[in-house]
Amino acid sequence: MLGAALTCGWTASATAQVQPAAAIEAWLASEHTSKQRMAETVKAVCDADDGLAALGRMQKEVQDEPDAPRSKGIRSLMVQVTLEHLRRTRKSGMTFVGQYRGLEALQPWVTPFLFELLLETPEWYPYTFRVRLVPAIRDLQVRLPAGDRVAAVTAVADDEREPTDLRRALAAMLWQWGKRAQAEAQVRELQLATTEGDAQDRVDATLALADYYNLLRDYKRAAGAHRAAQALARGADVELRPIAWYAAACVHALRGDKERGIAALQRCAELHSSPYLDRSLRLERKLFERDPEIALLREDARFAELVKKAFGDQSSGDQSSGDKSAGDKSAGRGGR
Repeated sequence: MLGAALTCGWTASATAQVQPAAAIEAWLASEHTSKQRMAETVKAVCDADDGLAALGRMQKEVQDEPDAPRSKGIRSLMVQVTLEHLRRTRKSGMTFVGQYRGLEALQPWVTPFLFELLLETPEWYPYTFRVRLVPAIRDLQVRLPAGDRVAAVTAVADDEREPTDLRRALAAMLWQWGKRAQAEAQVRELQLATTEGDAQDRVDATLALADYYNLLRDYKRAAGAHRAAQALARGADVELRPIAWYAAACVHALRGDKERGIAALQRCAELHSSPYLDRSLRLERKLFERDPEIALLREDARFAELVKKAFGDQSSGDQSSGDKSAGDKSAGRGGR
């Protein structure tokens, strides 16, 4: 009776009360044609702590009866749930190693699906979104995959017609798998840029280099690049943005260097406290409160005062989104 009731009368407003397993069954009992019902089911699965696990447990049906209507419904739901999970994670405003591991509940299906989107991109998936797949693949495919996949990723990373951000992200993934030639070439290109142009250009290039070392998870060299950018900025009277200091704090914290991390976060808070700071340069309070990369700094007794200095007494819900865009832990650039 529950399944029949859901199939006939389930609305978006009722989604919050529906358990993910019941929502999935309601979708599978339908004709699999309603976009609204699909959206409601995806929301129910993604909103629940155990939603991905509930869906993942249904993969055996797909393996046992791949051509059955229920199996087709499960596959279509897994596709949409994965895309929504990627969207929500990217929109969270935080980037950290392991943030896509929740998708492990959809293994063994999900990693091949992500590789397919990346390397055999269907017409319905935007080409410009391919770079967004790379962090998830890195979290799920930690070790070197099969040779054909490595070859295909390498071909895209080597293709100068491809977007630079995609090529650099793929080079970082190859670096993670022990294939370092592409990333080393990207590093050399970024290092060269730090010697060109005026002081502002060199600061920007050095921050870009720090960003890339961070993407490679080489936090020692990332920390060194941040210190170099800060020294260059001081000498050239260039003011770094709050996000540049926040990114430096993250790198120092990841290295276990609490003092340098607190010092960088202190400078970030000082800049952020200015009433004259442009709204587009403001950060979200939730970064200070929840970002796993500065967990070490939150343990320090000075941290609470830094948060208060940066944001006053407002709560996380009292402010709008800032410059630290979702899915991009970049250091930002100095302002002219």
